[in-house]
Amino acid sequence: MANETILVVEDESLVALELKEDLERLGYRVPEVIDKGEAVAEGISRHNPDLLLMDIRLRGCLDGIEAASLAKAEFDVPVIYLTAYSDEETLRRAAMTSPDGFLLKPFDEPELAANVRIALSRASGGESLRKELRGAMALVDALDEPALIADTTGRVAHANAAARALLGTSSYADLDRASLSSFLVLPADAVAASAASTAPLRRDPDRSGPTVANITKLLRSDGREYGRLVTFGSMERRERILLESSAAEANAAMLGFLPGSDAAGPGYKVGGFLDPCRSGSGDLFDVFTAGEGKIAFYGLDVMGHGLVASFLAFSLRDLLPVIGGSGTASVVSPSEVLRQLYHRYCRTGEIGTTFFTIAYGVLDAESGEYAVVRAGHTPVLRLEAGGGVGVHDSPGTAVGIMHEAPINEARGKLSSGDRLLLLSDGLLETFGGEGLIKDDIGRVADFASSLALSSLEDFVDAFRRRSRESVAEGGTKDDISLLVIERR
Repeated sequence: MANETILVVEDESLVALELKEDLERLGYRVPEVIDKGEAVAEGISRHNPDLLLMDIRLRGCLDGIEAASLAKAEFDVPVIYLTAYSDEETLRRAAMTSPDGFLLKPFDEPELAANVRIALSRASGGESLRKELRGAMALVDALDEPALIADTTGRVAHANAAARALLGTSSYADLDRASLSSFLVLPADAVAASAASTAPLRRDPDRSGPTVANITKLLRSDGREYGRLVTFGSMERRERILLESSAAEANAAMLGFLPGSDAAGPGYKVGGFLDPCRSGSGDLFDVFTAGEGKIAFYGLDVMGHGLVASFLAFSLRDLLPVIGGSGTASVVSPSEVLRQLYHRYCRTGEIGTTFFTIAYGVLDAESGEYAVVRAGHTPVLRLEAGGGVGVHDSPGTAVGIMHEAPINEARGKLSSGDRLLLLSDGLLETFGGEGLIKDDIGRVADFASSLALSSLEDFVDAFRRRSRESVAEGGTKDDISLLVIERR
């Protein structure tokens, strides 16, 4: 027994105590019992567990399946589900997250021991994908052009639909673990040496299609390689520059993408800030016109950090105006935009490879009426000119967890002097809570209310100072961002 650390997530105190005692009797370390899905990420950060035992039905905004999916995406930790429910829908949702075990309550200690031992053995044997490589898979799903990800040995880990069509395959399995050399004429050092190289295709199913592949190293923040991005044809120069830049250069580029104060048009003013983490920001927000007289806005947070997270956020910045109806006469509803994102970024019947949270809304410029959806993102706040605060906290699942998920639109109206706030979870954390959204969002709401009479510039500056002071005291590895839209 290696005295592995196991984190128990269970909201029934007696069951949790029994689990803790059983696991410690088996020789495992159980440093904490967590009873809410929102607190899982912070618990993982504190204890770096080898395994999660996750109850499916939990109090709070996140159930066990959603919390486990986010934990697997961000921390690559194995999960065993615990549940008293065996209905088909629960099992289907749980299966889509590729769990490492499933225990139906009530279960005995030998059954618990066997499941834990198997899950830990699989994890130590390297069966779970590395977090970095899985995160990079999100990148190819975000591209319309043919692209794939290969591991450091030059074998395909993931390809998007366009790449499979180009290479004449009909399914992911056809390319799974295939060598790059089976369809590219590779120089001897293409996979092992240079940071970027090109190689011709061995066959070109469409003579009018691309005939050359671009191969780029994917590097961790410490400079070590963890895979290769292979694109076919011409990647836009700005995308290539971003992908091959340093983290500092990528962050500078992301800051350059933020909307200006007039982005929402006459009658409105936009403010906000982004403090990116040093390894590369996955946070981004924007405002753009979407249909006649309509303004679209969003805040998003790509799971993880680094250049891949920055690149995916950048790609989403290009994609969202397209599916949101920018430049057309008709507006696309927030629900439909989110539905398209769910379908685009999660393959049917298996866990998705892309994980990001987003709050997306559409505002009628004349009436001030708006609708907003939330997919795993921090709740949206409406600050009234007089200081009252409304919270749009409808439930939502992060994009990439499921092919389909319930979508709930929240609605409201901005009057003169009112403000909409879209904040990242990084900003939420700087308000000193314990990772529980309901408590922390209350602190943010109180702070916003105290600033209701200040100018938009002073309002944003106060939030930025507050967050930076908190970071200086306690530190954070997360991106911190805030978007504010004010009706004049």
